Amino acid sequence: MSPLTPVVPSFRMLFPPGWVRHDPSTESERELLDQMRAKMRAYARPDLEFELTMTVKSAFRELRERSGIAIYLPSGAEGTTLVPMSITATRFTEPSGASLDGRVADLFRNHEADFLGDDRTIVRWRRTIAKLEGFEGAVNEQVNYLVPVPGTSRREAVLISTAVLRDGTEPVDEELLESCLVLSDAIVSTFAWAPGGRTP
Repeated sequence: MSPLTPVVPSFRMLFPPGWVRHDPSTESERELLDQMRAKMRAYARPDLEFELTMTVKSAFRELRERSGIAIYLPSGAEGTTLVPMSITATRFTEPSGASLDGRVADLFRNHEADFLGDDRTIVRWRRTIAKLEGFEGAVNEQVNYLVPVPGTSRREAVLISTAVLRDGTEPVDEELLESCLVLSDAIVSTFAWAPGGRTP
């Protein structure tokens, strides 16, 4: 992010019950992991605990490295669905301060990007990251969304990234993956800028 980039205006997204917004601090990460592991004992699913732990650690690290705004995660509260996915929101600008039009054109040309929704505002693209530093054998099935910040001549945007982490040594659970991606699209499709105010 350019040091001249102003604070991103506040925005809202609608999440299913049980999802919680966290700031990118190490304290938030540690508290979340402790809570999650305590809850996971009741499930007797070490495989799911492993995937969720990878999801949390990878998401927080990426958030801190990329001038993150927030991370959204399912809490595992009683009566809610626990899935190995996270959603992060970060500030996004070109290092030169130039318009993002060239970046968007490249996404359409080389990364099979498309628009999320009929208003053609949010650009969406997918990628699979097979090598994650510090997470041997993990694979990140990622879907990204670029939302231009109003009044910036498309020089600034919010980048929303959904990560679905899985064990790369096991067969892909196509049904679970597709469910997570459909849920991600549904959540991000509710994105709306709040009138006035700033993102905390």
